[in-house]
Amino acid sequence: MIGYEGQWRRVKTAKTDRGPTGGLAIVVTWEEGGAARFPSGDELLLGEQDADCPGLFG
Repeated sequence: MIGYEGQWRRVKTAKTDRGPTGGLAIVVTWEEGGAARFPSGDELLLGEQDADCPGLFG
């Protein structure tokens, strides 16, 4: 699970790729569809798949 856009989202796949300027990026495909690209230096909020995280994203 990754905290993204104000909610917990389930990750289907994750892979590395090159960004438009040649830097590394992480490409995440969501279980509900769609994908997101994160520059390798971005910090991500990770959580356990079935964990209850009160206070985070409601």
